[in-house]
Amino acid sequence: MSVPQRYSVNAKRYAERGGLIRPAEDARGFLTGKDNAADMARFWFFCLAFDQIIKERLTGDLAELGVYRGHTASLLAIMARRLGSTAWLLDTFEGFSKSDLKGVDAGIEMGFADTSMEAVRALVGDQNVRFIPGHFPSSAEQLPPDASYCLVHLDCDLYAPMASALAYFYPRLVPGGFLIVHDYSSLHWDGAERAVHEFFANKAESVVPMPDSAGSAIIRKVRTPNRFDNWYVRRNAGLFGPDWVSAANGSLATVLGEGWSAPEGFGVWGIDEVHQLFVFLDKPPAGDIELELDVTAMLLEQRTRREIEVFVDGRQIANWIFVAKDNRSVRSLRIPVADLPGGDDSLPAILVEFRPKLIASAMESFPETGDQRRLGLALHRVRRIA
Repeated sequence: MSVPQRYSVNAKRYAERGGLIRPAEDARGFLTGKDNAADMARFWFFCLAFDQIIKERLTGDLAELGVYRGHTASLLAIMARRLGSTAWLLDTFEGFSKSDLKGVDAGIEMGFADTSMEAVRALVGDQNVRFIPGHFPSSAEQLPPDASYCLVHLDCDLYAPMASALAYFYPRLVPGGFLIVHDYSSLHWDGAERAVHEFFANKAESVVPMPDSAGSAIIRKVRTPNRFDNWYVRRNAGLFGPDWVSAANGSLATVLGEGWSAPEGFGVWGIDEVHQLFVFLDKPPAGDIELELDVTAMLLEQRTRREIEVFVDGRQIANWIFVAKDNRSVRSLRIPVADLPGGDDSLPAILVEFRPKLIASAMESFPETGDQRRLGLALHRVRRIA
């Protein structure tokens, strides 16, 4: 079984970027299941889903219906602790309920009784975990009525509890939240598959099959279309706040467009004729937008003077002059609201372009460097002050 590259060949980069998954440690509880060593596809999916929840800053708790011996619950508990949320674990802890063995499931034998809440607690722990014993959906009365969830795992096998769980948890999933249905395409639990088909027949979401051994399915809760309410937009808009954000070591990589060299310890050099910066907004601006940029220009004309024109969405709004005595400096940039793109379908980002004049390689002025890049503007830091 291949290991996702972020946890293997790129593990160092993953850790440097603040990744929270620790595969060897996190897999211990999962691997106590007798067949789970052959089902690592499911383990890795949960790891990737947790990373996505963190990346998109999804809020809410986690829940599992159908805990059995707690192998998957151990993963939910670990992430609840790291997210500062709660993992709600629901099960009879006594196996199937006879009242659910009817209809499409009438021929199913009693099963999964070889467990107990005490045994699961010993594996999973108590921190950031709440155990909800009983038959679902009546056991849902023990859940907070106003709770919301970023991930719900349904492993209840049978039609009746699956249908009830979908009806209960789907409205409580946050937009973008993960709904994971175990055994969907295994051809062993027809009731679970039928419940999913019926529930999503009139929903916007579709089922995505997963190649784990029991054929799980993933559904992500649909988002309300809003160009400002997108996790990627919100994250990038957060780079333009009142505090300085450094351009060093790739910190601004997601808002830099074409025309930049690889980031370095000081920041990043713009190269060639145009350097693009995308200024993201998380809400419509109430007035003109004002930025401050800590910048330096490569002085090519006898190292004394450099002119760089600044454009917003194709319209020039500034002309910056750099001279040797005032080269690195903080420059203000006011973007008039009248120059902003409109329309509900447009990306909530403003395209700022820096266009240096008299393009030449750094080596022409500094032969000793051997640097053949055509350097223009160096960006050190940026912040938004209005």
